[in-house]
Amino acid sequence: MMTALEILAGLALLLAGGEAMVRGAVALGRWLGLSPLVVGILIVGVATSMPEMVVSVEAVLKGHPSIAIGNILGSNTANILLVLGLTGLVKPLHRQRRALVPDGILLAGSAILFGLLGMSGVITFVEGLVMFAALAGVMAWEFTRTRRETKLARELEEELAEEVPPHPWLDHPAVAFALVITGLAMLVYGGDLFLAGATAVADHFGVSKGVIGLTLIALGTSAPELASSLVAARHGHSDVAYGNIVGSNVINILGVGGAAAMTGPLVFPPIMSSFDAPLMIAATLLMIAFFTSKKGLTRPRAAVMAACYFGYIGLRALVLNG
Repeated sequence: MMTALEILAGLALLLAGGEAMVRGAVALGRWLGLSPLVVGILIVGVATSMPEMVVSVEAVLKGHPSIAIGNILGSNTANILLVLGLTGLVKPLHRQRRALVPDGILLAGSAILFGLLGMSGVITFVEGLVMFAALAGVMAWEFTRTRRETKLARELEEELAEEVPPHPWLDHPAVAFALVITGLAMLVYGGDLFLAGATAVADHFGVSKGVIGLTLIALGTSAPELASSLVAARHGHSDVAYGNIVGSNVINILGVGGAAAMTGPLVFPPIMSSFDAPLMIAATLLMIAFFTSKKGLTRPRAAVMAACYFGYIGLRALVLNG
């Protein structure tokens, strides 16, 4: 009973803390006079990945690197197969002109890089630092590219105004800053509770902590992506739904993976480097193939993706417990 409460309370704090941090950071960005484009790409892009980062870093600090790796691989696989699968079932998503060049290549390259690093058995501090620096370069390049594409910039600014509207209470910078600090505190405490509950579940049911990272923790930290993608699809913004997943997955690999590796050696369990990482790469390539085709992500294709996810989780939890 106590374990379930820890997991639920931790997840609630992670989600609420992430939301508070996003709103406070956006308000600070507006107060500083940053353009909606900068706020949308730099602030929201990073802040929405804070739950994954907090949980992964704390997992490494507490000696459970397999949870951190499982969270990254599991979140990315869930974002593609489950989140896009369910979103496509609700409303088919159109073909994306950015699906292959440049976003698709960037995402596929990041996924393959993570898989190759995992094959060495450990991601070191230096490799983590390079990954984190690469993310900074990617975000700078994305900002420059988006600013040149007027239509894409306008869509991003409209999405930001729709999802994080200005609030009179946040007009004062002190209030906005306090909200950021409060959100960060909630993230850290929520991460502690969620991690404690998840590891207790692993011990109780005799499953590996890596499996818990791939399933329970990954699903919990992917909840914001599911919510935002469903909202975007319902409003007819299939490009936003696609962009949410691409951006989140790149940040998960380069940002979350980089930060976790700089915290301590990120040791890859053999089963993750030989099975889970290749499956994440395969899911990434499948998504790109669907979104570059003329039909886009149809309901039958979305159903295949969701079915693949549930099949993968069942196989991983019941047969390949490592």
